[in-house]
Amino acid sequence: MAIKDQITPKRLREIIDLLAAAETFADIKAVKDSLTANENEDYEAYTQNLPGHVEPAKETTKTTKTTTTKKKEATKSDLTITRTPYPKWWKDSLNAKIALTAPGSAILATVSGKLRLFVATIVITVTGETVITINFGNAGSSGPIYLGGEGQPMGFVAAMGNSPAPCGDGSLSISATDPSLLTPSIGGWATCFVEEYTQK
Repeated sequence: MAIKDQITPKRLREIIDLLAAAETFADIKAVKDSLTANENEDYEAYTQNLPGHVEPAKETTKTTKTTTTKKKEATKSDLTITRTPYPKWWKDSLNAKIALTAPGSAILATVSGKLRLFVATIVITVTGETVITINFGNAGSSGPIYLGGEGQPMGFVAAMGNSPAPCGDGSLSISATDPSLLTPSIGGWATCFVEEYTQK
């Protein structure tokens, strides 16, 4: 069985310097992709400090000439911040108030006719232990959301962004249980919007 040739300490130092000079993940990947199987294996053995690994050659100290560069003055275009594009529905959204005491339930938004309901964001806070379930109309219910108990969060934010939760022509509703018999309050809001259903 042939013994694998190890790379030279000088070559290992070159690989380390190339990876250290990489500025982006793509640069690192390009360096790694350019290595032979032996080079990659010996570099990994060095980074993991495996027995018998090759030690790199000593770093060479380079004397660099220091130059002062004039700082570029900011122009108006440098200071312009591009806005994140809003979803198409953001101007038409409405907030539905969440305010109930557990145990209990509430309908937050409903539609009729050819309108279809979508949920963009849900924000909930609680004053004590409760288990919340959210019903997304025709799309069904969420699983149980445990809040306010020992080691549990006192609320949550679900921001759906450009993938709003559909409710179809059903209602958005919330229900909350009271496992500790402390009648906790549940507050917050749901941001919803509607679109007209057009059959194709």
